[in-house]
Amino acid sequence: MKTENLALRIVRDDEILEQQITTAIRRLEIVPPAPEPEAVVVAPPVVESTPVVETPPEAVPGKSITGRLAAWGALIGTLVGMGWLGVQIYLVLTDSWVAPLHLSPNNDAIVGLRLQHTRNQAELARLDAEVARADSAIAAVETATQRLVALRGTATDTLHWRADESRVEAGGLATTTALMQKQRAILEDLRTRQTRIVERTRDDLKAGIVDRTALDRDEQTLDQLALQIAEVEREIAEAELRRKQARTVIRALDGGKTASGSRMPEVAAGDEHSARIEIEIERLAAEGRGHRANRQAAAASAAAQRSLLAELEARPLYRAMKAETDVAFVPYDQLDGVKPGAVIVSCTWAVFACEEVGRIKEVMGGEVVTQDPWGEMARGQYAVLELTDREAIRERVLRVRK
Repeated sequence: MKTENLALRIVRDDEILEQQITTAIRRLEIVPPAPEPEAVVVAPPVVESTPVVETPPEAVPGKSITGRLAAWGALIGTLVGMGWLGVQIYLVLTDSWVAPLHLSPNNDAIVGLRLQHTRNQAELARLDAEVARADSAIAAVETATQRLVALRGTATDTLHWRADESRVEAGGLATTTALMQKQRAILEDLRTRQTRIVERTRDDLKAGIVDRTALDRDEQTLDQLALQIAEVEREIAEAELRRKQARTVIRALDGGKTASGSRMPEVAAGDEHSARIEIEIERLAAEGRGHRANRQAAAASAAAQRSLLAELEARPLYRAMKAETDVAFVPYDQLDGVKPGAVIVSCTWAVFACEEVGRIKEVMGGEVVTQDPWGEMARGQYAVLELTDREAIRERVLRVRK
C-alpha cells in the first residue's frame, strides 16, 4: 500500500512538471502575424514631392532559430523526463522494500539470546542426564528381576530335593531295619543255644566234670549275646523312628501338611520366601514402569529442546552471537521479490541516485514480528545480506531488485 502511495505521488509530481514545461513552451512561442488586407486603389492626391527614406525590414515573428531550439530542447527534456519517470515508477512498483539491520555479538538482544541459549543447553544437558539415569535404573531393575525370577523356584526345588532325600533315607532305613531284625533273630538263636550250653556246663560242674571257670566263661558269653541283642533292638527302634519321621516329611513335602494337619516349618519358610520374591518382583516391575515413563517424558522434552535449539541456531540472531551479521526485515507483502542472489539497491530519497550495494545471500525461515521499512509493526522474515557498501546498512530502507 505504501509503495502505491509513493508511486501516485511521483505521478502527480510528474503531471505538475509537465504542466510547467508546457506553460514555458507556450511563452517562448510567438503568434504569427495576421494576413494583410487587400489593397484598395485610390487616386493619389497631388502633393509636393519629398524624398522617401527606406527602412530595413523588421524580423518576422515566430521565425527565430533560438526560440525553436529552446522549444525542441524543452520537448526532448520533457520526453526524457517522462521516460525516466516511467522507469522509476515501474521499478518502484516492482522492487521489494526491506529494512536493513546490523547485528553484532554486543547487541543487547544478542546478549539476551546468548543467555537464553546457555540456559537451553543446560536444560538439554539435564534432560540427557535424566534419560541416562533412567536407562541405568531400568537396566538395574531388569537385572534384579531376572535374578529374582531365577530364585522364584528355588524354594520349591529345595522342598522337592528334601522330599527325594527323605524317600531315599526312608528306603535305606527300611533295608537297615530288615537287616537288623535278621541280626536280632540270629542273636536270639545264639542266645538260645548259649543258654543250653550254660545249662549243660552247670550239670557238668555238679558232676565234677568241669570247673567253675568254664561255667563263668559260658555265662559271660551268654551275657554278651544278650547285650548285643539289646543293642540291635535299640538300633531297630531308632531306625523305625527315623523311618517314620522320613515318611512324615515326605507326606508333608508332597501335600504341604503333616498327618496332624499342620504345616512343616520348611514348607512355611519356602512359601514365605516365594511370597517375598513375588512381592519384590512386582515392586521392581512398578519401579521399572515409573523409570520408563520418566525416561519417555525426559526424551520427549530433550527432543523438543533440541528442535528449539536447532530453530534458534538457524536464525540470524544466533549467527550474530559468533560474528557480525547484516540482515534485513522483509514483510510478507515484499517477500516475493527477495530471493538469494537478488540485487540490493540504495537510493537517495528512495528514488534518486540508485546504485547497487550488495546482494541477498539467504532468506531465513521462521516468522518475525518487528517494524517494517515504514516504521509500522508487521510480520515477515529475515534475509541475510552480502553488502559491498558497508555504509548501506545505515539506510532506513533498501530496495531489492529482481
